[in-house]
Amino acid sequence: MTQQLTTTPYDSLIVTTWSKKINAGLDKNCTMLQCVNRDYQTDADNGTSEIKIATPESVATGTYTGTLPAYTNATVSSKSLKLDQSLYFAFSIPDIAQAQTNISLADAILTKAQKAIDEGIDKYIFGLNTNADTQNILKGTSETPITLSKTNIYSEFVSLSKLLKNSGAITAQKHGWVVIHPDVEEILLLCEQFSGASNESDKAKKEGSIGRIAGLDVFVSNNVGIESDGSYTIMAGTTEGITYASQIKKFEQIRAEQSFDTVIRGLYTFGAVAVNPKALAVLKCEI
Repeated sequence: MTQQLTTTPYDSLIVTTWSKKINAGLDKNCTMLQCVNRDYQTDADNGTSEIKIATPESVATGTYTGTLPAYTNATVSSKSLKLDQSLYFAFSIPDIAQAQTNISLADAILTKAQKAIDEGIDKYIFGLNTNADTQNILKGTSETPITLSKTNIYSEFVSLSKLLKNSGAITAQKHGWVVIHPDVEEILLLCEQFSGASNESDKAKKEGSIGRIAGLDVFVSNNVGIESDGSYTIMAGTTEGITYASQIKKFEQIRAEQSFDTVIRGLYTFGAVAVNPKALAVLKCEI
């Protein structure tokens, strides 16, 4: 079946409305997007596909004794945020105008489109756990994981939180987060300390999290956290650790030649980079 691009009076409305709704849905529901910053999204919105990021590493400081030593240049590291990841979504509907105005149908379509790219985003961002500072890796590597249980899981989360506090990532003004697989969540829910923390922090916890423990907002995703060998990776950090940007590169409708259906398809490009490895921490475990 051949397909043709088609133009209707609804084109502008469809692209503008649905593009915004897809982005809004991802920002709200995609697990790993709750754990990053979007400091350079404006550059992406302006069409930039590679963003140069300069980060100062250190600044001279000391006790003033009446004179100052010779100044030295601040050490600056440079990284590139490349929007080099791409995912597509596509669906067909009999009447595009009806779908646009039918709220329940439009929401159902948008939800499926969002889920089609949620998994890819989660896996990509979670994969940046390999950039965590070497001092923030808890219990070695995947070859020597710790066995989690309801009696020790709280202490391990305390240790994760401590790593981030020692590295200066968690402060009085900056809370931390942790992302776990549902298998790990099952153990956590049996932990008495977490049950108490969750109940006490329901009003304070970040939207989308299941609670807070050891100063960390807990997020759960079945897209990440379990490795091919059956072990688990738990990733923690603050939003200063990773920056993320995205673009809906294309969003168009195509008329199917041999039916009255309209095909809606889009291309979503994105990228992320670990700008502060000290704001990331990792626990390798088994259950």
